[in-house]
Amino acid sequence: MTTKRRYDTTGRRAAAEERRWRIAGVAADLFTRQGWSATTIAGVAEAAGVSPELVSGAFGGKAGLFMAAFRHASLGHGGTLPTALAALHLDDEPDVAARLDRIVAFACETLAGMAPLVPVLSFGADQDDELRALMVGAEQRHAQTAEDVVRLLATGPVRDDAVDEVYVLTRAEAYLALVHQRGWSSEHYARWLRRSLLAAVAPDPGA
Repeated sequence: MTTKRRYDTTGRRAAAEERRWRIAGVAADLFTRQGWSATTIAGVAEAAGVSPELVSGAFGGKAGLFMAAFRHASLGHGGTLPTALAALHLDDEPDVAARLDRIVAFACETLAGMAPLVPVLSFGADQDDELRALMVGAEQRHAQTAEDVVRLLATGPVRDDAVDEVYVLTRAEAYLALVHQRGWSSEHYARWLRRSLLAAVAPDPGA
């Protein structure tokens, strides 16, 4: 009986997580097409075929729903940026060039997914204090990830501003400017990012 109850609990938890994942995908589509103001919990619930109460309970409000949608679009099931990067097991790869290739591929895939939602996030954060706080948390995780990237790619002492350079290079705003505004192809962006990251983590000649 205990085993059956444990199985039932695990099954319910998995079903709830799958439902949450599906709702986040619906929300990502609506936020992308409609923007922050026009996308509501009720609208997402209707599009997902669930109740507004279920959406509110699962995500804790509109800000939480947006961040779940943002992660769905950019990281998939990877969770947060640090956990998704950790899942690449870059510390197990001894070749720095191979690490760089994986980081660039990961960044391109992640940025392509999140880019359409970045303007929505910026606008929403100006309107909603909770979303602003969540955005600040995401920026802090991005900064930590930039530190990890420098550590993974550096072959010697780097300049003091190396982390800041990597942080800016991997911002979604840079991807938007080059790909969406300047018309770069994904391949062009990947080549630029690769050589820019290499330059950012190059050994400090004054060290």
